[in-house]
Amino acid sequence: MADDSSKQQAVPDQVIQLMIQDILRKNGVQPEEVKRNIPDEQKQALRKMVEDLQKQVEQFNKGEKNTNKSSE
Repeated sequence: MADDSSKQQAVPDQVIQLMIQDILRKNGVQPEEVKRNIPDEQKQALRKMVEDLQKQVEQFNKGEKNTNKSSE
């Protein structure tokens, strides 16, 4: 089962990555240049946002697992 969930997660990640690359390319954004020019304050804000999102995803996944176990 773990393989199925990792495959399911890999496909959306690939789609998201492709969409992001396409949007950046269409707008003439060079990812490497952007990475070099991000201020430290913005980096900290992005890190905090990612950490918060990771916590939310973990809580959501725990809720999903509990729902699946109780329905079985």
